[in-house]
Amino acid sequence: MADYNNKGSVWKRQSRESDDPSKKYPQYTGNFTDANGVVKNVAMWINTNKEKDTQPDISFSVSDKIEKK
Repeated sequence: MADYNNKGSVWKRQSRESDDPSKKYPQYTGNFTDANGVVKNVAMWINTNKEKDTQPDISFSVSDKIEKK
């Protein structure tokens, strides 16, 4: 069996009709498997409006995976 720990994938997020225009949604979403084999969600934002060189190019957030019902 392949070892997928510490690996993941992201896809470009498609806009939805239900999106709230006042919220900033991630440009990329996906998942990864942490070192303990637990699958987590990941969301990424590309910083296109950098005001300083010290600002990151990409920001991301990791959260527990929520199972769809």
